[in-house]
Amino acid sequence: MINPQFQTPVHPFKLFVHLSQKMKKLYLIDFDGTVTSKDSFILFSYFSLNIILFIRYWFCVLLQLFYFKKETLKERFYNHFRFLPVPQFQALCDEFEEIVIRKIVKKSFLNYVNKIDPESKIVIVSASIKNYLEPWCNKMGFELISTELEVVNGTLTGRFSTYNCNGEEKVRRIKEKYNLSLYHQIHVFGNSKGDLPMLGLGTHQYYKFFT
Repeated sequence: MINPQFQTPVHPFKLFVHLSQKMKKLYLIDFDGTVTSKDSFILFSYFSLNIILFIRYWFCVLLQLFYFKKETLKERFYNHFRFLPVPQFQALCDEFEEIVIRKIVKKSFLNYVNKIDPESKIVIVSASIKNYLEPWCNKMGFELISTELEVVNGTLTGRFSTYNCNGEEKVRRIKEKYNLSLYHQIHVFGNSKGDLPMLGLGTHQYYKFFT
């Protein structure tokens, strides 16, 4: 055993950096149903398609729901935008964020995050697409992990470039982006079984917390 009197003293600045890192708080928050009062994907499908295509798509979903995975049916929706230039699609998403997203965010959520220490990191973790979540997250000062669309030569392919960000995929993407050992507290919020693996990462877990 090393005699304490011969141990190298810790520099005060290094000690401060170490303690400040361990006191960090991370907030991992699901979006649809947790932050919002309504499902953004359903609303986006209505917002972005004409009524005939909207009804046709959801009618096909109901017929095929027992034969295909939900993420497969969800990805098929974005085939409607195949070959659409990204700037044109992004303009549609920006408009959706401005008109719809703001209206469905729960007031209880806004009241809660307004009280969070500004030094803490807030991350939205969602299966919804980056294109309409990112504008809102940027305005709120949040970071984002979400499903992303494939782009080739500046146009959409109608496919995902990532796995659908749900269930275990949320955990994988979180660990890929953040070193969780640096955080003293990890607060996780969710509202469905797709959030349960992510909730397992938390030192503090909140299920259907915002009303």
